[in-house]
Amino acid sequence: MFKVKQQRRRRSEVRLGKQAVHYEATVFQPRLTLAPALNFWQTRGVKLSGLLVLALLGWVMYLLFTRPAFFVYTAEIRGNVAVSAREIYVNSGIDRQSIFWINPAEVVKRVMTLPNIKSATVSLALPARVVIEVSERRPELLWQSGQTLWWVDQEGTVVPPKEDLTGMLRIIDDDRQPLEVGYQIDFNIVQGAQTLRVLAPDVTTIRYSRLRGLTVATPEGWPVYLGGGGEIKAKLVVLTAVLSDLKERNITPAYIDMRDPLRPVYKPASVIQIGQPGTGDKKLEIRN
Repeated sequence: MFKVKQQRRRRSEVRLGKQAVHYEATVFQPRLTLAPALNFWQTRGVKLSGLLVLALLGWVMYLLFTRPAFFVYTAEIRGNVAVSAREIYVNSGIDRQSIFWINPAEVVKRVMTLPNIKSATVSLALPARVVIEVSERRPELLWQSGQTLWWVDQEGTVVPPKEDLTGMLRIIDDDRQPLEVGYQIDFNIVQGAQTLRVLAPDVTTIRYSRLRGLTVATPEGWPVYLGGGGEIKAKLVVLTAVLSDLKERNITPAYIDMRDPLRPVYKPASVIQIGQPGTGDKKLEIRN
């Protein structure tokens, strides 16, 4: 007879009256993934970053354009002599302007509207430094038309006088042409007058007319017509010879025309005798 061998149960199983269930303890490990974050960044991240950068930039710009440290309240003016620094600064239009709003090219245009300014340059530097360097029209002679005086620079440009320059060569316009700022005098007239002043330093006043050009007076008071200002040196050389000849022949000219140095012309002064010769009456010279 066969015997079935039964496995002996544990006491706990006997006590509970049923077979115990075996459990294995395990730790819960959730699965982590970056896919949702990556998807969100791909769809909206670029826009959000752009908005963030834009907001940051706007904040920085706000600070730059509103802080007093970046506003201009003065400027360094260089190269001016006749024109005051205050006049240049006011005309530049930069007072109380943000350094970021100033356009150097526009400032140059505004400064150049001053008639005595020939050229200008403008440079900027943070936080609020502005340097304006100008080149002025330097007066070479005074031009008198009626009672009005003008400065004339080396190029013949007419500008308003800023001060009385004693000893400057003066040209008196017998035609009394009305002038205005920026008017251009014939360059040959200006150059001829300058050459004449160098070769004849005692000459301080020259007359001018469109008919005869430049006119100077000899020490005797004889008018000499020099024309448009060309060949001044040659004309003065010939004039010296003509004056010597006139003095030797005791001729008093009404004028000497040197407009063509190869063909100098003079006109003797008219003489009217009053009274009988030998009575001691003097001759009366009438100059035409």
